[in-house]
Amino acid sequence: MRFPSIDILAARALAILKRFPWTIAAGAAVAAAAIVASKHHADESVLRIALVAALGLPLTIALTLTAEVRRWSPLLRTGSLLAGVGALLLFYLDWTGLNGQGDGVRYLQVTTALHLAVAFLPFVAMHQRVAFWQFNRRLFLGFLKSAIFSGVIFVGIAIALGALDKLFGVHVDGDLYLDIWFVTCFVVNTWIFLSTIPDDLEALAQDHEYPKGLKVFAQYILTPIAFVYLAILLVYLVKLVAGALWPNGWIAWLVGSVSVAGLLGYLLVEPLRSDEHEGWIRIYARWFFLGLIPAALMLLAAFWKRIEPYGLTEPRTVGLLLGIWLLGIAVLFSLRQESSIKLIPMTLSAMLLATLYGPLSVSRLSIQSQGRRFASMLASADTVRGPAEASAALRFLIDRRAEGEIADRIGKPMPKVEWSGIPRYGLARDTLGKQLMALVGKEYVEEGASRINRSYFSYSFEEGKAIAIDGFAWMGNVNAYDTTRHAIGPDSIQALAARDGIVRIVVGADTIGFDLHPLLQTWRDSLMLSRGVPMEAMRIPATVGKRSAALLLRSLDGRRAADSLILSHWDGRLLIR
Repeated sequence: MRFPSIDILAARALAILKRFPWTIAAGAAVAAAAIVASKHHADESVLRIALVAALGLPLTIALTLTAEVRRWSPLLRTGSLLAGVGALLLFYLDWTGLNGQGDGVRYLQVTTALHLAVAFLPFVAMHQRVAFWQFNRRLFLGFLKSAIFSGVIFVGIAIALGALDKLFGVHVDGDLYLDIWFVTCFVVNTWIFLSTIPDDLEALAQDHEYPKGLKVFAQYILTPIAFVYLAILLVYLVKLVAGALWPNGWIAWLVGSVSVAGLLGYLLVEPLRSDEHEGWIRIYARWFFLGLIPAALMLLAAFWKRIEPYGLTEPRTVGLLLGIWLLGIAVLFSLRQESSIKLIPMTLSAMLLATLYGPLSVSRLSIQSQGRRFASMLASADTVRGPAEASAALRFLIDRRAEGEIADRIGKPMPKVEWSGIPRYGLARDTLGKQLMALVGKEYVEEGASRINRSYFSYSFEEGKAIAIDGFAWMGNVNAYDTTRHAIGPDSIQALAARDGIVRIVVGADTIGFDLHPLLQTWRDSLMLSRGVPMEAMRIPATVGKRSAALLLRSLDGRRAADSLILSHWDGRLLIR
């Protein structure tokens, strides 16, 4: 076996660059943006750039291969790639990053659809089952090859740098390892993967090679695993029917596992279906897809059990759509075993893209569902569950900036709100929630709180804010755990054990009491585990004789018991003169 020379490798690398310049550029952009985003104090938008640029990898591969197969002119090819880049730019401007559950689901929809497009888009107008399968076989093996090769390259470089650092005293910045990882992952790995893509996709129709190792993997590993999973699911179905029970929510993981393993196994043995010596494949295909039908129905029932009382969210909506898609595929391939395997990636990709924007988008369906839940809970006669469920639905709508949906459900003029300044968690969101619930005369219930635990409270002030100390001479730190006497200017201070909601601090010969009842009454309806209470709201003044003082609380924890306040911890700064 002769190893290729450096010249041959360089020529091959250059040929790949000429064939996939847009993909290599996308990989370089991802690596550069990821390196910048990994540094301290990097702007959040840089991470968004990296994530959106990563979408360019599958998109440019799919468009480049489609242009080759259809023999597009250079102008049309460049125009399609520019249109793809423009679409990614529009997505970047609309997408706010991984700031919430809905944003993550939307990104997952796009990246999954684009990766699936690589598998089928070049073959949409081709009716070559053999070429389609051989192409995807090479993609699958090429992915494994590039992952192994690039992994070995990274480990080799990392060990070499470590040796220089430890053996020769050459300083190697720790961030350099992460930078090299990004370059290896998105540039080197991409380059290696592209080298495995055949130059002539149409010629694959004449390729009838079927690796023996692949058959062993599919026949003796994947298909037995799929059948074991199916058997477990069918036994579980019998248990549900016999006991008149609803399926457990965990069933989604098992159905997902059997679907992935079974469909992958089915796709891998596709060329052998016409071989009369491989009758087991036809038996496997028939029973696998028949078994998927009750599995998909159980998956839908499990999701519906959660959706019916709590409404749709983006993950639940996607799960419901995947269950419907899986049921459709199972029924189709059960009735027509000769259906093209291209339908599997094509229909899944189409469904994900069709529900990305518009009235049928995952986000829009979820917002409408939570709006109905919000209105229903407002009208509920259940005085315990109603406000809590309405508040949860309202938080969902606030997080999605669904001002129109909230206004429609409240039916009253909305206060002016700077929506861009409302974080997805924290006091500002809950303050807005209280205002909106007050418009309809309902109580707002904090996230994670209930009427059972409302006796507990925990507050802390906004970090990073300046402290006004005008009119005071000295400032000292005090807290519940330190009861020793400390010198502060000409006096001394000593914290005493708090009793009945009053913090007492001895200053010189005077004992000053700071009553926490007014503060806790002010924040009684605030978030139970509030972070970011305005600092001025945590300031408690007190006067004893001619001595003035103020306690600036940094944190406060405890519980209410009947008419008493029991403090478990407090911490703050004491201002005195």
